[in-house]
Amino acid sequence: MTDCAADTVLAQAESQWLAGEAQQAREGLRRARMLFRQGGDAAGEARALTLLGDFEAEHDHWDEASTAYAEARVLYTRLGDQHGQGAMLVRLGRLAQGRARLAEAEQYYQSAHEVYAAVGDLSGMAHVDTRRGHLARDQGRHDFALDHYHHALDLYRRAGDTLGQANVLRGLASLHRRLGHADKAHADFEQARTLYAEAGDVLGEAAACRGLGHLLRQLGDHGGAVAALDAARHLYAAMGHLKAEAETRLELAEDLAPSDPAKARAHRKHAHDLFVRVGDGEQAASIAVD
Repeated sequence: MTDCAADTVLAQAESQWLAGEAQQAREGLRRARMLFRQGGDAAGEARALTLLGDFEAEHDHWDEASTAYAEARVLYTRLGDQHGQGAMLVRLGRLAQGRARLAEAEQYYQSAHEVYAAVGDLSGMAHVDTRRGHLARDQGRHDFALDHYHHALDLYRRAGDTLGQANVLRGLASLHRRLGHADKAHADFEQARTLYAEAGDVLGEAAACRGLGHLLRQLGDHGGAVAALDAARHLYAAMGHLKAEAETRLELAEDLAPSDPAKARAHRKHAHDLFVRVGDGEQAASIAVD
């Protein structure tokens, strides 16, 4: 098979992933990896391994994700691709952080920073700062988190990286919301939403809309919360991200129940059906469908 065929298999696997077809997605990612290897395409194989690692990490298969990232890192090293090496180090740090291995996570982040700095990759260094911000946030070191986020934002702006800016702003918005800085959180969510749209990142835009909806709900702005969550729901549906659409429909049902019970019931029923489609029977069973 050609690299074109491997790319097709990889694209199909990504679509299956979004649709909640976990086993098919995993098999497709592994098949794409092998097709790239058979074709002698080390860069393609590294890309497939990276996606496989992301998939396994999302499903809490930490060891499998770590193995995929480590194998991708070896390929990027062989290719002399320091950007790819840095990206794998950041992902390995994120895995360590998720497993509460904080010292190990910081070591990976420091190594990634050194790799990116060696090639003058501003976006890469900003990515590391963003992850360090998340690490400080999770430790309750909010001042340090804000410092890291603002430094990352400055680096992304200098690099002209719109998507990177959007990601940091969403992190800042969530932290400001946690700290009770409603005006700052609102402004950051709105700006992130705009930048995601400019960058063409539909799922990022949906996540920003959903975060904004949660903030507005917290502030008692019922109409604004419903509008933001409904925008997120439409975006998730457009991308075929069924699980996120289902979760957002449940949130809409909760917000709409007092004012429009019929619409709330419709959202619950649709969410139930979506959870069934993605194979989450436990979540589907927990939804009361009239």
